[in-house]
Amino acid sequence: MNRSFDLTLYGINESKPGPRWQSLFNAVWPAYRGWYLSEGRSARPDLATAETQLRRHMPELVPTWRRMVELAGDDELAATMLTLWDTPKFLPGCSQAVLSGPEPALIRNYDYSPDLFEQVVYSSEFSTRKVIGTGDCIWGLLDGMNSDGLAVSLAFGGAPGSAPGFAAPLVVRYLLEVAGTTAEAKQRLIGLPVSMSYNLTMVDAAGETTTAYVAPGVDPTFFTAPVATNHRGDTPEFPEHARRFRSVERVELLGEAVEAGPSVDQLADRFLQRPLYSDDYEGSFGTLYTAVYRPADGEVHYRWRNDRWTRSFSSPGETKTVTLNGDTDGDLQAVPAAAGPSVAGPSVAGPSVTESEWTEFAEQSSAELGGLTRRMIDALSHRSDETAFAELLGLYETLGVAMGESARTLAEHGSWSRVAGVAGVSRQAAWYRWKE
Repeated sequence: MNRSFDLTLYGINESKPGPRWQSLFNAVWPAYRGWYLSEGRSARPDLATAETQLRRHMPELVPTWRRMVELAGDDELAATMLTLWDTPKFLPGCSQAVLSGPEPALIRNYDYSPDLFEQVVYSSEFSTRKVIGTGDCIWGLLDGMNSDGLAVSLAFGGAPGSAPGFAAPLVVRYLLEVAGTTAEAKQRLIGLPVSMSYNLTMVDAAGETTTAYVAPGVDPTFFTAPVATNHRGDTPEFPEHARRFRSVERVELLGEAVEAGPSVDQLADRFLQRPLYSDDYEGSFGTLYTAVYRPADGEVHYRWRNDRWTRSFSSPGETKTVTLNGDTDGDLQAVPAAAGPSVAGPSVAGPSVTESEWTEFAEQSSAELGGLTRRMIDALSHRSDETAFAELLGLYETLGVAMGESARTLAEHGSWSRVAGVAGVSRQAAWYRWKE
């Protein structure tokens, strides 16, 4: 199901982590906590291990990390998550390309679920360079640029599996904090452990470009092609995944577009057309924004089909709301749906209900049915026989399944934001809890 919805982006300008970052943390931490613990606490590292890895591989980020931990109330779990060492999987789609001259630029589409998008554009000066970019994982970046003119963006690299390493958004943050050129960024990537396979496309102020393919346990591979989607190099190692997301088709189209010598705006316009543009928001593969980084101007231009927004290193804090249309225009065939939140859950097991009983239930409001259910549960809880306790155990399991089915049904006929509003949590937390 394609849908239209409003998307609000929050522009934050704060040189060092302070009140604005703390407000961001307080707003998104419940959802990130749910994501971080989605596989159980034992699946994640302990704080000592995570901190050791951050200090070993990214020592320049440690002072900023320590400040963020303080603002997070010295919460041990938050401190561990903020190292972004050995996190759960993160698989955005994305297409990206660079123009080396006469005006260097990096252009990318970010294709993912709107329910899992942080919606923050962060301008900072954590160390010696100013950095602006699209936020993820509270201080990581999906794409960004620094005041030396280096711009970097990430896209999933197509290889399955993961291993202990850093999440890609922190890798992008790290490169922009410590490197001023593409050559320096390439050097910094050597020996840096990453948790999954990614394509990191970059360009600097001099127009030097590269796409670094990084993956767990291997040295990065650097490609001179100025475009990248969701596979490694020219030939996908996992053809089925590449076919599913039209990765080869998208990269070939981008390659032809760059070879034609377009202007920055012409190439950006191409990103807003199919098959680079996707409206499969329900399938976690919808284009949430097109970002155009212009190092010479120190600006990033966010573009949509019906709007645009410009941010620079010095832009004040502000918000931008755009409408994303889940349209079905047929200018080019739609990109196949990606794996994403399931809206069809298992049916609740239990004794069959007669037609007359269904008719009786249908005539009652949801509040009346809820009250009836509570009275029945209360009656069972005050009985001393084993059967009553066994029935309550069965109801406990049934209720968990029913909550998931109800949440998915509400999301299917509305949105995950509606589910989150009822549950009193963020939409990301609601999706992680009841997606399947």
